[in-house]
Amino acid sequence: MSGLQRRKVKQVSNERDDFSPSSTLVAEENKPRVGYDPEDNAMTIQESKEPPLTLMEEVLLMGIKDKEGYLSFWNDSISYALRGCILLELAFRGKIRVVNDPARRRFELGERLIEVVDDKKTGETLLDEALNLMKNDPNNLSITNWIDLLSGETWNLMKINYQLKQVRERLAKGLVDKGILRTERKNFLIFDMPTHPLADATSKNDIVKRILSLLTQRTVQLPASSKFPDSTRFKYLRSISLVCASYAANVLENVLISLGYDQRDRAFARADELLSQFSQFPFEQVSGSLNLGINLTEEVNQEIENNPNSDLQLEVVAGVLSVFSNMDTLL
Repeated sequence: MSGLQRRKVKQVSNERDDFSPSSTLVAEENKPRVGYDPEDNAMTIQESKEPPLTLMEEVLLMGIKDKEGYLSFWNDSISYALRGCILLELAFRGKIRVVNDPARRRFELGERLIEVVDDKKTGETLLDEALNLMKNDPNNLSITNWIDLLSGETWNLMKINYQLKQVRERLAKGLVDKGILRTERKNFLIFDMPTHPLADATSKNDIVKRILSLLTQRTVQLPASSKFPDSTRFKYLRSISLVCASYAANVLENVLISLGYDQRDRAFARADELLSQFSQFPFEQVSGSLNLGINLTEEVNQEIENNPNSDLQLEVVAGVLSVFSNMDTLL
């Protein structure tokens, strides 16, 4: 038995095995593979052209008092205007458009039917909620119908649940998340209420400058900022919509408070002109007596040229502005 000896087996290095051709192939096969879709890439590029702040957030920001952190208790127009801004934002993002029916031209812009053409989520809760309601509704409804439904102004009990709840508070919390506002609690008589004072004055001032540029300058030059880069799609039409929505929401006076009396009157008159010009489609040059924004129509036409096949979505924009022009606050 002593003659029997155990043979020594040469140990194989694990490190060597790890780098063997066969194991490398297995490792490569087990790696997760990422598919490339050119359409997804195109959508990513398109989304990168949307500004960080939505129209709803900008209008709300114009209405909120900087130090107190709340809206005027007497403002009963902003809720309806914010619902209109939701439709404006969805149209600018290419999510909805007017139904392409030749017979639609017989109807006023606000009465034209709209449809969802892209139901991909935007990442903005209110926009996605409204988009989902539109997508799941069995009928195509008009621009006015949708603003009314989202505002809860309907006698149709089957659609009463279409109302978007706590829109102002949700927008304010979104601005807190984006670092524009902060949250505090203040005591009002016998109860505490959350308020949202201004945290980032620069961002608000940039919006104010953009509005003043449209309302006071002979040649409009929109100042770019981190919240409104030069690459923004439809940046002139967006800014015009912001002015008109702020006017309809009864918060434009907060923006113009730094102007003198005569300048303020001219600015309000200019807001009237813009609302009149862009609440019809196609957009046409309106000869005004104020001699302001003489390059604006040219800039808007250039934007439309740069975004071909956008006419039906811009009809939604004009339709919402036409609804704003008929609000009680402006009549």
